[in-house]
Amino acid sequence: ARMLEEGMADIPTIEEAAKRAFKIGMGPFLLMNVTGIPIAVHAATTLGNELGPFYAPCETLKQQMEKGENWDIEGEVDESKIQAAVDRFNGVCLGVAAALVDEGVASIEDTDRGAKIGLRWILGPFELMNRIGIDKTYENVEAITKIYPDFSMPKILEKQKQLGKPFDFNLVDLNVKDNIAYITLNRPEAMNALNEAVVAQLDARFSEAEKSTAVDAIVFEGSGKAFVAGADIRYFVKNIKAGKISDIAEFTRKGHELLLRIENSDKLTIVLLDGLSLGGGSEIALSAQAIIATSAGSMAFPETSIGIFPGLGGMLRFTRHVGPELAKYYTFTGAPIGAKDAFDLGIVNKIIEPAEVESAIKQLVAEGKPDKYRDREIPEKFQALAQTCTKENVERLLSGKSPEGVSEEMAAKTAKIVGFKAPLALKMADEIINQQMGKTMADAVEIELGRLNEIFSTADAFEGLSSAGRKRPEFKGK
Repeated sequence: ARMLEEGMADIPTIEEAAKRAFKIGMGPFLLMNVTGIPIAVHAATTLGNELGPFYAPCETLKQQMEKGENWDIEGEVDESKIQAAVDRFNGVCLGVAAALVDEGVASIEDTDRGAKIGLRWILGPFELMNRIGIDKTYENVEAITKIYPDFSMPKILEKQKQLGKPFDFNLVDLNVKDNIAYITLNRPEAMNALNEAVVAQLDARFSEAEKSTAVDAIVFEGSGKAFVAGADIRYFVKNIKAGKISDIAEFTRKGHELLLRIENSDKLTIVLLDGLSLGGGSEIALSAQAIIATSAGSMAFPETSIGIFPGLGGMLRFTRHVGPELAKYYTFTGAPIGAKDAFDLGIVNKIIEPAEVESAIKQLVAEGKPDKYRDREIPEKFQALAQTCTKENVERLLSGKSPEGVSEEMAAKTAKIVGFKAPLALKMADEIINQQMGKTMADAVEIELGRLNEIFSTADAFEGLSSAGRKRPEFKGK
């Protein structure tokens, strides 16, 4: 409203500038119309009283409330004034975000998280600062300080300008309590999805904990409602488009190296599964020497539904736990594995209540490292699932036929589910699991890595990854 009052631009142009600046679907005037202009006035008045004139409502906003009318947002956008309005939005919003951190209200990570979850921004304010550049951000905020003397340049922005580099974000936390290191993946707005920064920080925190003489065991956990919801699909799509599949392969190799270190650490490594884990998240869980889960914990391998195969050792480790047939069943179907089923299969060591986490971890430490891949009996309730993916039935499924030796209902259901998956991904997953049998862990990992370029070069992989969350992909087997 101040931009309108100052004559910077008209309402349609200001609306469009806000949508472009923050990649949002609703500008400020429409938002006020929806939520009520009196609420905007009340909020601004309260902030003005608490924090100063910069935050107070302008006369135009108060007059609109007195009229009792909504803003008229119709009209043509004046492209010649868009950039100036975008710069003003950036100066105000990013400046205020930096001031929040200066005042100790929140960290840069929590400020970004609040904007993405609460305001539905694609990027948080500090991510936006990195994208447009710290120098440009400083310039935009400095312009605001000149217009409004009661708003000062935030110290965090001054410091970052002096450093001459983008902001770094802490996405993985490390805390030590009672000789136990807790490594927390802290990206709940993205369900702790893995990308290069997360994996690099996970590696660094694990190395720090492993080297510490004050640490006896290392626990991995996720913040929010998920443990880890797989890899960040946008990373894959971006690199496929750029012709950088080799970067995906290198990223995955580093992931394998980390998971092997977690599995072979001299210190007991434990995953706390207290929520959803998908794909790479389930593969991290399987790499730990022990898993404790609450009833909310689950695993799944949905990769074949998006054109690829589990690429961080999930098939390999699942096979070593329960055999190739069940590993193929869960890889082919993407069916979830609840905490109770994972416990019955011997994959989860303990099922606990949330209040029992610390005592359960201490008990595991006292008991010593479990025999992770011990021989075990597969419970009767899983036998039919395994039957659907015997060698003969896999051949039938891959040729579009129903498996034999199970009920008609299960056969039809399994065939239908598998029929929606990417055929090349299914075929490669089957071949990889077969080839990994009897190999050392290191050799088995190389077999998996050796097929990455092949799978990510397929049209099905691009179709599946780029369709994720939007529509059911149409796989062509190419």
